[in-house]
Amino acid sequence: MQIDKNVPMPSRGGVNKTNSKKTNSKHKHLNKIIESWEVGDSAAFEFVAKTTGKDRRSSYSLEANALTAKARKAGQKTSSRVMADEGVVRVWRVE
Repeated sequence: MQIDKNVPMPSRGGVNKTNSKKTNSKHKHLNKIIESWEVGDSAAFEFVAKTTGKDRRSSYSLEANALTAKARKAGQKTSSRVMADEGVVRVWRVE
């Protein structure tokens, strides 16, 4: 039996992920925020208010959740608050 060295392992699905960039096209516009904001900056997103149903959240924003996830992947820490009087969920970069 022969042992081969330095043969790169392909990613699942046969696509080499080191050469391709996978982006979430639905929230692609949030990448500009991630690249440019500094600690203390914030972004506001309209929220959906839920008054009934099994969902425990009373208000949320899919865009705010996506921004938080993208920031986490970029090594940034965030904090968010529902600003009911403004009708938005505001996300701050804290680190």
